[in-house]
Amino acid sequence: MKRTLLISLFAASISGVAPLTLGADSLHWEAAWIRSVPPGAAVAAAYGKLVNHSAASVTVTGITSPLGAEAQMHDVVAEGDQRRMVQIDSVTLSSGEALIFTPGGRHIMLLDIQDPPAEGSMVPLCAIAAPHPDTCTDAPVQRQGPSISSDMPSDHAGHQH
Repeated sequence: MKRTLLISLFAASISGVAPLTLGADSLHWEAAWIRSVPPGAAVAAAYGKLVNHSAASVTVTGITSPLGAEAQMHDVVAEGDQRRMVQIDSVTLSSGEALIFTPGGRHIMLLDIQDPPAEGSMVPLCAIAAPHPDTCTDAPVQRQGPSISSDMPSDHAGHQH
């Protein structure tokens, strides 16, 4: 068991996939990152892909990070020729489904930042999906993020707001 866990963690580390939090066998992060912001900025955005590997649906009810006082999931909706952000309270992911946070689309807002992190630093991001343990990763702070493949459905027709 111990050897299998070590091999799995090693494989995840060299594949660029964030390892699962111990005990959290249902969700994991891929390609998470936080956009760098100038000194004095009170808000930052985070992106990445959260994948449900369990056999059952999982409802993500929030995101946490020590970077700001609050983290919120947002979506961008079009109303005529205008676009606006709306807060998402929860998203239900079916087995094998992914929640993708990208610039210009769904994203994570980190609010009330006191001390913006330097580019290249790592910041924890955690997904909350009770009753499961939080699923965390360390996200690099950078100007541009990696491209995120969307080989899994991401329209989430069954998600709840």
